[in-house]
Amino acid sequence: MKVLHDTLDALLADVTDLKVPVVRVCTLVQSAPTSPVAGVPQLTVRIVVTAMLDERLWAEWRWWVGRSLADVGERGLRLPETLGRRAQERLAEVRSRIAAAGLRVREGMLAEDGTSMDAFRA
Repeated sequence: MKVLHDTLDALLADVTDLKVPVVRVCTLVQSAPTSPVAGVPQLTVRIVVTAMLDERLWAEWRWWVGRSLADVGERGLRLPETLGRRAQERLAEVRSRIAAAGLRVREGMLAEDGTSMDAFRA
């Protein structure tokens, strides 16, 4: 089960109080088909921060980065450059705030069993 937080500060306060040493951070890209643009998916990018609170419970916070139609090129679909750049900037900001709180940062996220992710990378 997860505890959703409204702010990164709230998540970091819980994690610090419970003496959790590691926080996981990743860029999550979700796609949704759109009908008006010939089946080109719309991509939504979020920064996701998760941390194990105990054996059955984890904390989660998500930060919406942006949404755009996927770029279509010779090698298929990809994340538009502007959205990818914004995601990297926000990811760096989140990582620095977590490090400033004295926590270790690892790549990835905690998710429920059966969760799947699209193969887009920011």
